[in-house]
Amino acid sequence: MLLRSSPPANMPKMRRSWRAKLVVLGVLAAGYGVFMWHMMHSKPPVIMERVVIPVEVVKNKTGTEQAAPPAPSIPLIQPPHVDIPPPVIRR
Repeated sequence: MLLRSSPPANMPKMRRSWRAKLVVLGVLAAGYGVFMWHMMHSKPPVIMERVVIPVEVVKNKTGTEQAAPPAPSIPLIQPPHVDIPPPVIRR
């Protein structure tokens, strides 16, 4: 009964509340506008600043650099052979 394509004749119709939807949308837009105005015009202004973090570079005292050891070789193996018969299609 719930999956019928048309509602029963005695079912009350839902009101189209466009006015309430526009009021809610207007309140949300106004709230966003007030928030953005506050962020842009607040005293002191909120400014993104660059933060420099001092970092000391650790260097070998002798000044010579050692090369990294070579990477181990990766052995390649062949995948196993799979023998699957073709499907039988009956017409």
